[in-house]
Amino acid sequence: MKQTMKFSWKSLFLAPLFIPLVYSGLFAFSSPGGSPILFFLILFVFGSVISYGTTIFLFLPCLYLVSKLTPLTARLTGVLGTVLGGVVYLLITWQSYLESGDNSGPPEGTFREYLWQHLFDFDVLAFLIAGLVTAMLYWFLTNHLSRKNDQPTA
Repeated sequence: MKQTMKFSWKSLFLAPLFIPLVYSGLFAFSSPGGSPILFFLILFVFGSVISYGTTIFLFLPCLYLVSKLTPLTARLTGVLGTVLGGVVYLLITWQSYLESGDNSGPPEGTFREYLWQHLFDFDVLAFLIAGLVTAMLYWFLTNHLSRKNDQPTA
């Protein structure tokens, strides 16, 4: 019988919070403006929706399916998180492409051209790092908590 993935509600709650917290802080407090706290909160809420949605509806089901095929390792979990970060980037870029036309018209050029223009933006790296960090946080929190619960009490 193959080992399936470990699950922890605490890990599910904490892992997706880190990236929106860091990214929102970096953007809000490095940007000039009247209210950095309000800007931080708006970015944090928007980032959390994306982070939790991706974790719950994309990462955990994929992690479960991969665990049915092969034993999970930290490296495999990190690769899966990075790949899924790229998938989320492509989905958001596709939506951005559809909204890129002049005066709400159809976009100019193909999606491939649009993607090539934006392939070396900071956003690509940000999404890949976000996927990797969230996956690794989930992995380490879940395994740390399960080891902590498996230890006998004295």
